[in-house]
Amino acid sequence: MGVPYVKLASAVSVAAVVGAVVFNSPANAAPTAFTWTGAAGDHKMSTAGNWKDGQVPTEGSKLVFTCANGASETIQNDLNVALSGLDAQKMNNVTGGPTCASYTIDTLKFTSDAEFSGGHTSAADEEGKIPNIYVTGAVTGLSNLKSNGFDGKFTSRPTINRFEVANSGCNNISYYINAPEKVVGENASVPLEGANNITVKSGGQLGVKYADNETSASKITFENGAMISHGISCLGSGGGSSNVTTVLSGDIVLNGNVEYKLLSNVTVKITGKLSGPGKLVAHKDNKGTLLVESSDNTSGTPNGQHGNAHEAKLIKLDGDKPNEPVNVKKGETVLLNGSRSDVYVDEGGVFGGNATVKSLNVAGVVAPGNSPGKITVLNDFYMNGTGVYKAEILDKDHYDQIVAQSVQLSNGGSSPKLELVYLPGGTIKKGDTFTIINNNGNAPVQGTFNGLPEGAEFAVDGATFKISYVGGDGNDVVLTAQNDSTGPKAPNTGGENVAVNLAGTIVGVASAAILLFMAKRKSFGKK
Repeated sequence: MGVPYVKLASAVSVAAVVGAVVFNSPANAAPTAFTWTGAAGDHKMSTAGNWKDGQVPTEGSKLVFTCANGASETIQNDLNVALSGLDAQKMNNVTGGPTCASYTIDTLKFTSDAEFSGGHTSAADEEGKIPNIYVTGAVTGLSNLKSNGFDGKFTSRPTINRFEVANSGCNNISYYINAPEKVVGENASVPLEGANNITVKSGGQLGVKYADNETSASKITFENGAMISHGISCLGSGGGSSNVTTVLSGDIVLNGNVEYKLLSNVTVKITGKLSGPGKLVAHKDNKGTLLVESSDNTSGTPNGQHGNAHEAKLIKLDGDKPNEPVNVKKGETVLLNGSRSDVYVDEGGVFGGNATVKSLNVAGVVAPGNSPGKITVLNDFYMNGTGVYKAEILDKDHYDQIVAQSVQLSNGGSSPKLELVYLPGGTIKKGDTFTIINNNGNAPVQGTFNGLPEGAEFAVDGATFKISYVGGDGNDVVLTAQNDSTGPKAPNTGGENVAVNLAGTIVGVASAAILLFMAKRKSFGKK
């Protein structure tokens, strides 16, 4: 995944480099489990006293590590046997529980069909109750790995022939191994990377990225009850601020209905063959987009855009609740006339009103006031590269403004946009200034608007402006009129034709914002 899946402190991690040698257990030898105690104190696997039953592991054995108090231990594997797997056993029936010791092993050999198992599916339930196991050297012999409830981390991302996983829950092992064939069952997930064929069984999840674009030509077969999501992560799916797309160009088979549950910035695009009797169905919590552009579609899901329509939704928040945060989602226009805590504006969302907020983080559109107005940010004002500041100007005394203690207009090289709207009936004289961002802090503005460096000139409806990021008292964003002008004529065909579009390109929100603009026109006040 683009953003790494991270296990909490109870993670079981395995660092592996898979060699070409395949080790097989004897045909008539049943694997035996050997439980490590380390009682002999010499940290060697060849010492019988370090094992619970006083016997050294033999070919095809499974090693068991249980939750126990004590300092972390480094173990030397001086045996030359191929193991059938690892089992990390949790501490049962303990509510508080001690923190388990960690075990670091230098090298391990495995049989080709080794199984990794553990006793957990939930990080919250198992925090500190499962031993951490690290393998720092080479891990050889794996061919068809199976995992059931075991959380391992293959930091070298080895490639094996076949990987089957089920009931692993919150885990890392699925995301640190490549296999041409992957099979994912209930309460487990796998990513697309490294696979040619993926089978997603009922209750299994195909994980797609939420912060990076990706393309996969894998053949993917979904059974009824499977899901497309962002996988099962111990710390949740996080989120991305920029739009990303996963393209599935291989053959997709729907043997039943398959739900998709995506974040608002994510699009899954199917361009390859799509077949089977099943349908792709939006999960009740889906926020993203499914785009079917199949070259050969015989499934129950037709070509076209699917998923939540993100229908325009106007939300009016009034009054002061300074400890309550606000998250403006895709398709929402939130007009706040009052105070709130931290405000996050997702891409595709719009935030406006005459508001006072603790902080403002914008990946969508910020449009102060009820046309026009002011947003006061008590601390940090940050605009992502996908953000848009839609600022309205009527005259030198009536225009949109954002007041903040610090201002950042950049995100890793990408810059937000400034969209200036010259309101109908407005009048501007040469030399008029408009402090669209009043930076009350001592630090300079970080970054610039896209395509508008210091001193750049641009025109809007006959008015020409010069922008400065060192204006006002030295660190404000100020526009200076370069000519006399009159705003565009007010329309006379009804509110639906007004040029002011608070919601940008969001279908439906425009109408609501326009009507609000018409209703609030008399509320203009001096900044």
